[in-house]
Amino acid sequence: MMTRYSMQRVWKANKNYRGNLEIKSLLLVIVASLVLILGSISCAPSTPIPAPEAPAPELTPPLPAGAISWDEAKYHIGERATVYGAVVDTHWASGSKGKPTFLNIGKPYPDPDRFTVVIWIDYRGNFPQAPEVYYLGKTVYITGLITQYEGIPQIEVKDPSQIQEQ
Repeated sequence: MMTRYSMQRVWKANKNYRGNLEIKSLLLVIVASLVLILGSISCAPSTPIPAPEAPAPELTPPLPAGAISWDEAKYHIGERATVYGAVVDTHWASGSKGKPTFLNIGKPYPDPDRFTVVIWIDYRGNFPQAPEVYYLGKTVYITGLITQYEGIPQIEVKDPSQIQEQ
């Protein structure tokens, strides 16, 4: 181990004999020894640290039993049911009366075989994000009264809890 005295001795020797190959070699040996000593010291704990556990999955409510496909909704007009399908097209008609947001399920507007979710402006504020952006491309389960407008089956949604994502 290098003591203060031996370090002073090396310093004086180096000061007095700059350029001397022996002193430079001695310094090189000392530095190499320190690197080896420090390199052999392990900073790792003696007992392994367990890997962090994966976060618990978010709990989603169970999907309603008896849900019907969007293309079957036309046979259930006047019934309260849960309809499921992919949101393939959306539109917020901000310039129309009532400023509705449309989520078209199964087929895009203007296809007459589509199923439509309608969210009126009075209820749009109940949603944390713009529904026409948030739900686009997602498979959803919509619960409510199935009605029709101009032959198109639809459910009017007032609250985000009526829409579950798959």
